[in-house]
Amino acid sequence: MKIIKSRTFDQYELDDNVIAIGSFDGIHKGHKKILKETLDIAKEKNLKSGVLTFEPHPEEVIGDGNPHLYLSSKSQKIKRLNQLGFDYYFEMEFSHDISLTPFDEFVKKIILENLNTKHIIVGADFSLGYQGNGNIDKLKEMSQEYNFKLTSIKPLKIGDHKISSSVIRDLIKAGRLKELKNHLDQNFIIEGEVVKGFGRGKKLGIPTANIKPIIRYVLPPDGVYAVYLYIDDKKYKGVANFGHKPTFDDDNFTIEVHLPNFEGDLYGEFVYLELIEYLRGEKKFKDEDQLIEAINKDILYIVEVL
Repeated sequence: MKIIKSRTFDQYELDDNVIAIGSFDGIHKGHKKILKETLDIAKEKNLKSGVLTFEPHPEEVIGDGNPHLYLSSKSQKIKRLNQLGFDYYFEMEFSHDISLTPFDEFVKKIILENLNTKHIIVGADFSLGYQGNGNIDKLKEMSQEYNFKLTSIKPLKIGDHKISSSVIRDLIKAGRLKELKNHLDQNFIIEGEVVKGFGRGKKLGIPTANIKPIIRYVLPPDGVYAVYLYIDDKKYKGVANFGHKPTFDDDNFTIEVHLPNFEGDLYGEFVYLELIEYLRGEKKFKDEDQLIEAINKDILYIVEVL
């Protein structure tokens, strides 16, 4: 997959292509339906397949001022799109100036002329452009005027609600991991770097890796989780604590992972943390012995069930 990053994409000569447009944060089941249709049409029409996405997320630039919380890192998104078989990853450098571009100009100049796109795939609830004036109805009008093909994809539903990034964020915040997997089509995975902590786990005889997420992820409730940690594509069973370590009166939020079957130094390593099951909430124990006993029970459980 060719990765192309630009503000306007006017410096490239590109093959005729069909593209899906969206942020595709998390690449959930609804996204996959759009992406599959894009790949199918590209194959049928002998066009290159591509995804047009935005960095940073538009909400970072034109949102309500609150930091945007992500479902996946950019590297996770690129890796999954590459695995699906896309030819192009177009990353538009989103800015306030870009957000003021009239939607007609954005489609005509950037998508049709610069990207050389012949067919556009979007979700039926598509919205983009200055003051939100770029929607599916506007795209339909433009497809007639500028002679390009357009396909809109109806949202997938589970029960009476549609699969969406906002629903998935709520599921993560509520710690509803089983429902979450049914929306994402996989477990929730956090990419992070192993950084130095206070070394308390090692002193207790239960060393932990302190994981610093590489972006601002949506995070689950504080508590203890059964997890897998991926180190250089090797998979290890683990117990992770999300929270503030109340037994030690520590107000700093950390993600700490103990791996029963790993020995070595992980400082500086970039890893993937896959959340499997919520085990229990954080608890302030009377002393370190009670804490060690609880952690050992968690370890015995995950070794058995993972």
